[in-house]
Amino acid sequence: MSEKKSEFAQTFLQTVGRPLKENVDLRGFSNFKIGGPADFFFEAETAAELKAAVRAARDVEVPFTIIGGGFNILFDDAGFRGLILKNSAKGLALADPGLRVKAASGTSTGELVDYALANGLEGLEFLAGIPGTVGGAVFGNAGAFGQCLGDFLEEALLLTRRGGEMRVSKDHFQFGYRHSKLKLVHDILMEATFRLRPGDRGKIRTKIAENLAVRAKKHPPQDTAYAGSFFKNPPLIDGAKTAAGYLLEQVGARDLKVGGAVVYPGHCNLLINADRATARDVLALAAELKERVRARFGIVLEEEVIFLPSTVSGF
Repeated sequence: MSEKKSEFAQTFLQTVGRPLKENVDLRGFSNFKIGGPADFFFEAETAAELKAAVRAARDVEVPFTIIGGGFNILFDDAGFRGLILKNSAKGLALADPGLRVKAASGTSTGELVDYALANGLEGLEFLAGIPGTVGGAVFGNAGAFGQCLGDFLEEALLLTRRGGEMRVSKDHFQFGYRHSKLKLVHDILMEATFRLRPGDRGKIRTKIAENLAVRAKKHPPQDTAYAGSFFKNPPLIDGAKTAAGYLLEQVGARDLKVGGAVVYPGHCNLLINADRATARDVLALAAELKERVRARFGIVLEEEVIFLPSTVSGF
């Protein structure tokens, strides 16, 4: 194993031009502040570095996972046996005829919202306050207030499993509620283009402020260690959705805790790391919540937060 690690480190340096970091504590790269050491870690600052890093990992057959802002992920207490590749390849530009915004996948969602505002383009106000990167937001079709990012995506550039590039339209992603095709395949989003509408900057700014105020009432302070809504809102028999937080409140979730993981009193669908929680604590608490909802309502909640085990296959 040590020989393979050495081989990968050398191949990576030759391919990417910058060295890997080894045995990196993942707690600093997840808003949950949970996780053990990753064998390898690299932060790609450009699209070229991101592509080269992926090529190096695949050439040596080292498992890898790409992360963005780390706001919707729970790392394993044992860390990760492979490469954690942080995507920090940023960039924003207006595309002809000026109503389209092209964003590199490592760009933060906040930067995208601000850029649209600065250019008098409306449509993405719902995204204000949702943390993370464009890549992560497209991957999970992030949304709020009845809108989703997939509604505005026009086209995207993907890095395929074989290392080639492919430009695709919105239909390729098969967007659904907190879902995109990227969750099922190994293609990697490099950039996305969104079609927006011309709008009044003052009205756009006001709507952003209103949305941020609504989120502030529900969510913990910014320095809280948590990962956003833990469960998706489940569909009912008629196809409508009900709030997972409401169901959890009905089954007494507000008072539950396991180890250092607790249910946030202000919103039952938020699990927080209150006191040195482990991934095991969070998963055990989540399992208890799911069982209570299943037993009471016959509904099986589905996780929105992604748990990354220490070992993966099929990379």
